[in-house]
Amino acid sequence: MKKFLISIPIIILIMGFSLFNRQSKEEKFWNWVSKNKVELENFINSDQEDYTIYNQLTREMKKYNSVLFPEMTLTEKDEVVLIITPDGMPEGVLPTEKLYDSKPELNNWIIKKFRQATDEIGLNYDGIEYPSSDIEIIPELDKERGKINIRVFIRNMNSDTKRHQALSFLYLDHILGEYNTIVGFPFL
Repeated sequence: MKKFLISIPIIILIMGFSLFNRQSKEEKFWNWVSKNKVELENFINSDQEDYTIYNQLTREMKKYNSVLFPEMTLTEKDEVVLIITPDGMPEGVLPTEKLYDSKPELNNWIIKKFRQATDEIGLNYDGIEYPSSDIEIIPELDKERGKINIRVFIRNMNSDTKRHQALSFLYLDHILGEYNTIVGFPFL
């Protein structure tokens, strides 16, 4: 009987401690980023031969949501830019928003949700590279369905269409903005 009475307070104490110590998935991710901030900065400022910390960042983001993906770059002022992207997947829109909305302030970091619309860019995907000026986008209004269809023409596209198509989707994300590419534009 005495053993039973002693173990009940211990179980209650352990359960109570775990309830107070619970972190949301967002907090776990951002705590990991904060803890590894310097190492991530060293990676993005380096010649990027060792991707260990970036691969860890990718795994941590995938733990949060399997379709999300981190992209990192530097601004001209050497600020670290972390982009949370669902990599074009519609089911990643809400998790991207939720993770972004819970972001902490990190000194010298800019955190963005979705790939942002930009003007002239040059991307490289799996060894394929061409400037955005080689892309022509022709919109076609489909009034019946309430949508805009687009045709994408790429100058000098060779026979490796799969990689060119993947790169063209990345360009759409950067030219139109990833969010707009995923959910579409509302009609006026």
